[in-house]
Amino acid sequence: MPRRVFLHVGMPKCATTTIQAALLQKQEALRGLGITYEMPEGPVAEGQGNAADLAMAAYRERAPVVAAALDFFSRGAGDVVLSAESLAGLYKSAVAIRLVEELRARGFEVSVIAVFRRQDHWLESDFKQHVKGGQKWNGSIEELLEKRTQQDVLNYALFMLYWGKYVGRDRVFSTVILPSSARRDPVNFVLEQIGAGSLCYAEEADVPLANVSPPTGLIEPARLLKREMQEAGASAAAVDVALDRFFAEAPGLVEVPKRRFLLPFAARQALVDRWKGSNHDLERRAGHVGKFDVEVTQDAASEVPLEEEARAVLAEWKAAKGPTPAPQVRARRGFLRRFLGR
Repeated sequence: MPRRVFLHVGMPKCATTTIQAALLQKQEALRGLGITYEMPEGPVAEGQGNAADLAMAAYRERAPVVAAALDFFSRGAGDVVLSAESLAGLYKSAVAIRLVEELRARGFEVSVIAVFRRQDHWLESDFKQHVKGGQKWNGSIEELLEKRTQQDVLNYALFMLYWGKYVGRDRVFSTVILPSSARRDPVNFVLEQIGAGSLCYAEEADVPLANVSPPTGLIEPARLLKREMQEAGASAAAVDVALDRFFAEAPGLVEVPKRRFLLPFAARQALVDRWKGSNHDLERRAGHVGKFDVEVTQDAASEVPLEEEARAVLAEWKAAKGPTPAPQVRARRGFLRRFLGR
């Protein structure tokens, strides 16, 4: 019987970090079932999944690095789980085909696991990460939507269709995170697909908590702060520290807007309507679990013009902030100075 390798390909912002943390938490128990989730050495893998380096090397077509990574993961016996958000970016390229072929050459039967969020929810999570996650991006959420649409990131059915072409349609498995989903649901889905259903988290179990986002009402003010600092020539490290300080201190200094969403109702409804057919197509495919919700939530607080509201919040914070950063921010700043040799 061939060994199996499960490629957990994200999507990004779909509980990927939580799933990876759970796989690490259950690493020894997985070994007992003949399943390995091994972490290679190096900082890139930390918080990005065990296959982050592999995916980047494959994308850059660095064959020797890919071969070395696959040698590492192929050690021993049993099944293997490879997880990285960055694997998602390979789906529409010859790189993915070569990666699957190389895994098969090592005796593996390849399966793909993906977790999705409805497109409007996913876009807002993606935007939050772009603002707070140390990336250079400082554009609006509308600009990010245009970019993601051009990249075909929001066409989930196409995403799984391509992976199905590479590994076989009967070896692609996907699910959707609903607003009502528990934190354990996507984790348990992955555990079930890899043959570790006995390790699923019970209702009262402590599921790892990872990558928690700040309040929605602080995201756009943070973007404006980030843009101001970048335009003034601030370093990436300085911007990172300032955003950390803002998210840590603003809730105690300003009235945080109560908005639940960054986009108004009409824009969210348009997104749902645009991708409803693609989502339905995905639901009908074998290997998909669950249905995408189609009800778009009304929220009066989210109808307030975003940038206008954000400018007022940022001005209030600038006027109210004290001269000394919060302790946790000072600690981070000290770490950055040591890291940068300053």
